Amino acid sequence: MSELIPRAAAVSRWESASSEVAQALSQNLVLAFLGSASSGKDSAIRALFGVDFGEVSPIPGSTAEVRVAPLDEEGRVMICNAPGFGDVRERVDAQARSVLQHMDLAVYVLNCEGGATIDEKRDLDAIRALGRPVLVALNKIDLIRPHQREAFVAATLDQLGVDARDAVVTAFDPLPALSPDPLGIEEVSEWIFRTLDKQGKALLFAKQLRNKAAACEPLIRSAARAAMAAGAIPVPGADMTAVTAVQVKLITDIAAVHNKDMGRDLVLFILGEALAGTSKGFIRWAVRALKGAGWIPGAQLAHFATSALGASIAGATTYGVGKAAIAFMQRGPDMTPDQLREVFDAAAHVYREKLAAEDAQYVDVEVIEE
Repeated sequence: MSELIPRAAAVSRWESASSEVAQALSQNLVLAFLGSASSGKDSAIRALFGVDFGEVSPIPGSTAEVRVAPLDEEGRVMICNAPGFGDVRERVDAQARSVLQHMDLAVYVLNCEGGATIDEKRDLDAIRALGRPVLVALNKIDLIRPHQREAFVAATLDQLGVDARDAVVTAFDPLPALSPDPLGIEEVSEWIFRTLDKQGKALLFAKQLRNKAAACEPLIRSAARAAMAAGAIPVPGADMTAVTAVQVKLITDIAAVHNKDMGRDLVLFILGEALAGTSKGFIRWAVRALKGAGWIPGAQLAHFATSALGASIAGATTYGVGKAAIAFMQRGPDMTPDQLREVFDAAAHVYREKLAAEDAQYVDVEVIEE
């Protein structure tokens, strides 16, 4: 295993991480997709979760107007597909209405082609009155002329009284000439992930998503930010242990999203091999950069600039570890250590360059490669 990894800390974190994942996945989650007829609710569910909602057996008590169905075998994640909320209150039976009352969040899908109506404004007000988070998906944006879209979105959000932070422009079933794939899925997933993360249910949601690699992206970015915070702490050993803990938890979460049972040895293998470094890999660059900034292994970081450099390296290595873990989940145990490091190095360098472009606590240290 790489000398950069405190093994005892990694093993300890794996034990607690496994317990945390099990607890997170044992919760219940109810997601409601609401909106008028032909707004694109079925397309949204299909694009996100890869299931045809019309073929999913509803739970007893659902009606033709409101369908409630499980996304997983255990029935912990429930999807509610319903028309405008005002209609729901009048026609749905007690059980289906109860599911709506217990939803964790709602995605209100609006058909951009017809614009927002008074009824849809009424529906949104009724949904928000429940006190649950609501994302507005301005769907079928491909039917609006490109030069009119920005003004249309601004006017519609103003009409509905919706903050731009709680709205996403989408085309869940776009015109083939515009795009072969749904538009706005990543933004919808990111909003739902951030919202559910506050409730401790983000992992449960990510596990259900159709695109597993994309589902892990918010997990990786969140872990990279946490690692940057830990990597900036100028306390000998504390930063390394804290970053290792973040990375072990990240690998465990990624395994859960991919429905993989990851034992301790596999987690340590991924982390150890990714951070083992190569003659011109990211880890070798990082060590040289730190030494160039006055860092001596085992000693306290010299000054704030070095601390900032440590933060960027911690974030980049964590991002690389996450990408390497995804590759391992998808390619299987036949993936060689060299292949794992190639994925790690490429991802870590990309994240480092991203930080440099954003000027996010990045210190440029000139390093001459051998």
